[in-house]
Amino acid sequence: MALSGGGGSGGQRRDRFGRRLLLLTVGTLAGFVVLLGQLWSLQVLEGPRLRDLSEKNRIRVRPAAAPRGILFDRNGLALVDNRPAFTLSLIPREMENRETVSARLSALLRIPLGELQDLLARVPADSFMPVRVRRGLTMEEVAKVEEWKLELPGVVVEVEPQRVYPSPRLGAHLLGYVREASEEQMRQGRLRRGDMAGQSGLERLLDEYLRGRDGGEEIEVDAFGRPVRVVRRQEPRPGAHVVTTLDRRVQEVVERAMGTHAGAVVVLDARSGDILALTSSPAFELDHFTGALGREAWLRLVRDPQAPLLNRAIQGQYAPGSVFKIVVSAAALQEGVITPFDRLRCAPTFQLGTRTFKNWDDTDWGELDLYHAIVRSCNTYFYQLGLKVGLESIARYARAFGLGGPTGIALPGEKAGLIPAPPGSRAKRGGGSRAGDTVNVSIGQGPVLVTPLQVARMMAAVATGGILWKPRLVQRVEGPDGRLLYSEPSQMSGYVDLSPAVWAFLQRSLWGVVNDGGTGAAARLPGIEVAGKTGTAQLITNTDARRGQDHAWFAAYAPAQDPQVVVVVLVERGGRGGQAAAPVARQILRGIFLEKVASAGLPG
Repeated sequence: MALSGGGGSGGQRRDRFGRRLLLLTVGTLAGFVVLLGQLWSLQVLEGPRLRDLSEKNRIRVRPAAAPRGILFDRNGLALVDNRPAFTLSLIPREMENRETVSARLSALLRIPLGELQDLLARVPADSFMPVRVRRGLTMEEVAKVEEWKLELPGVVVEVEPQRVYPSPRLGAHLLGYVREASEEQMRQGRLRRGDMAGQSGLERLLDEYLRGRDGGEEIEVDAFGRPVRVVRRQEPRPGAHVVTTLDRRVQEVVERAMGTHAGAVVVLDARSGDILALTSSPAFELDHFTGALGREAWLRLVRDPQAPLLNRAIQGQYAPGSVFKIVVSAAALQEGVITPFDRLRCAPTFQLGTRTFKNWDDTDWGELDLYHAIVRSCNTYFYQLGLKVGLESIARYARAFGLGGPTGIALPGEKAGLIPAPPGSRAKRGGGSRAGDTVNVSIGQGPVLVTPLQVARMMAAVATGGILWKPRLVQRVEGPDGRLLYSEPSQMSGYVDLSPAVWAFLQRSLWGVVNDGGTGAAARLPGIEVAGKTGTAQLITNTDARRGQDHAWFAAYAPAQDPQVVVVVLVERGGRGGQAAAPVARQILRGIFLEKVASAGLPG
């Protein structure tokens, strides 16, 4: 009984074990089959998608633009500074559909679709480098991008330094503007697409100092483009600071005085050649270049008939008119052709063969000495005097005064002007040394052209008794740590060799132009003696509407007995120099000197 019962119990146990083993085996096989199915699904069905996600979980380079150096005036006031601003960029690799994203962004921010497509066409589709689309986004535009962020993959908004100015037009031509590097600049190998670089003025001249060195971060991002960790960081190095010779207060005075006049003004320190102020009008808005200046806006600026991009102070070439009589007088006296006491007729007209040359007015002043001929700016007197001196001699003295060649200012694009060439080379210039040329040149007309800066340097030579300064714009360049990187002292570039008696006579005559009933009386100031010379340059055109709209000049220095500043004013199509340019110079000189008198507590 016992044996029979024990055998039955063991068999039951074996049966239960066998069933369990079978179930375990089946379960294991089933799990293995499921695992194989999942692996097949991951590799075959989901493989492409997962590989794409894996590739996206990689390193992104995020550049960090270096702040450009600050431009200061001679008193430490900022002329150009920086501020944080929002920049819109595209990351091509993260744009799942270029066409769709571009269309959405174009509609959202009113950016021309063609502009976006053109930018993207310049870079590879798998690039992680940001393509900058627009700088200086408003808060409203930033909010729109953030609101539609999920619909705009690859569109990012970053904070970058942006140029800021005390006034949109203050010293626009002198300071210059910054834009993305041109194709030419990129070909030189120092700049990449999207880098900001100086394109004109001091921004271009000193770009290597001002630009600094960009930094950036290497960031690991996940499949959704979200930062995971910073792999490596390099801090940007700010650009160097530049201390200029400019006086911001004087620059502001100059631009207020010019108002809406077209033309140019140059203010020099007569004792050093330092440029205290320089303006060209009309100017352009510097702020337009800090954001997005599209192709159409740029073309409108370039094609503007008023030529706002032209720096008239160094690139505008004009007939000097009667300002040139200073040169003719210096040549006549130094060569002994005439003495201050010799007299010539100042009649309404002068006859040369069959040609009649007119004075600027119809008054018959009779016989005049040279002093009164300068004071009254008598053309018919100088026709005769010029023929006595001769064209070759006049041209030689003009060059001695620094006319007909660059002044040495470092700004790009300076023009040389035009002075009649020696007889042997005049055929190349299109004319011979005829008597008619000599008559015209004697009053600053005909084949003679100057820039306002050249005239300013010439007047500084008169004020100082012969010193020709090299115009200086930059005093020094300092690194962000204050270390001196570059300095430029004042430099003489030449000397006009006239006798002390000739210099004294010229200085007394220019004083008389303003203070002794001369053509420059509108520049007279109480308490400050001004010396100067008016000029009216005939504008020769084929258009009746513009005929008679002469360019107006006034070139001056002050105080007459102790020259400190030179002021040259050119008003395009302003008419008479004494009527249009002299009052502008007076306003500038008042702003320079009378404020100092008031600050000293003296009556002004």
